[in-house]
Amino acid sequence: MENSMKLFLDWLQVPTLWSAISSFFIMSALAFIPAVPIPLIASIIATSYPFIVALLISLGGTIFGSICFYYLARYSLQNYALRKITQWKSIDGFLNLLERNGFLAILIGRLVPIMPSAVINAIAGVSKIKFMPFFVATLIGKFPTMLAFTLAGSQFEEQKIITTIFVLLYLLVLIMLANKLKHKWSNNS
Repeated sequence: MENSMKLFLDWLQVPTLWSAISSFFIMSALAFIPAVPIPLIASIIATSYPFIVALLISLGGTIFGSICFYYLARYSLQNYALRKITQWKSIDGFLNLLERNGFLAILIGRLVPIMPSAVINAIAGVSKIKFMPFFVATLIGKFPTMLAFTLAGSQFEEQKIITTIFVLLYLLVLIMLANKLKHKWSNNS
């Protein structure tokens, strides 16, 4: 099993049409799994493909997966998703913002790592937010992170120290913003 996994991962590192399609669907599948470092996977993909191709694979895959999860939560797993969501008291502030302005809530949730992408997909699917605002907020919100980590992955071999500093600074800013938003939302809920 371990040997076949290594062969598969090695195959993904060879830039072919089939490995690009596989990488796209892997990124799509990750939209269903909470607490997976999707940007890190985007960086890894960027080591094998030209920058624009890697960005399209990563961004397109995560958006496609988010859309699939949104519709799955909306039409197939709504009762299950609602039960799970109501257990998380820490997202009450996010749910309040979602009720007032769904587009803004999704956009902020995508831009700042307040909660896992899969949780945002599930919440949006069971909420009253329509597809188009969800899609546009997801596209705009995921773009900066996918751009930053794809760029980091494509530059890593040539400029390891600068790329590492760039990624750490980017993560530090995101963490600070996330903590500020969580604190604000916990005070408002």
